[in-house]
Amino acid sequence: MRKTILVLMMIIGGLLYGQIPVTDATANANLGIQISQSTQQLTQLQQSYKLMKEGYEKYKKVNSYVRQMGQLQNMINHQKQAINNANLCLRKAKGGRFSLKEVETNLRQISGSVKTVKALLNDNLFEMTDGERIQIMENELKKVKTANAEIRVKLIKMSY
Repeated sequence: MRKTILVLMMIIGGLLYGQIPVTDATANANLGIQISQSTQQLTQLQQSYKLMKEGYEKYKKVNSYVRQMGQLQNMINHQKQAINNANLCLRKAKGGRFSLKEVETNLRQISGSVKTVKALLNDNLFEMTDGERIQIMENELKKVKTANAEIRVKLIKMSY
């Protein structure tokens, strides 16, 4: 009997220090609501990321085209100047004292640069990035500027 009472007291003593699990239905409901809201926010964030990424890619593409168009405008302006200067050289050379071979060579170089740029702007011709295209366009613009400057120098020399 003594053993039984001792075992019973140990069991009861152990139960006195044991913790009873408590569940709060309101806390569980709030946790469920927070999880669903977080899921919705995550979905919206993913959609916003996709939209921003697409917008950035379009911006990069448009930005490169805008830069190309600016270079094209510069090239066209230099070509017009070169043609006007070449016409002035031609008028001054009618007296027969001057050779126009240099001017003719410069105009051919400008024409070649324009053809190269025209081929570059066709997306299907070359498999290259916009950066590579812009680099080639910058090189062609430099060639056009140089040819234009040489024609201008020739015109100045003819004026004296």
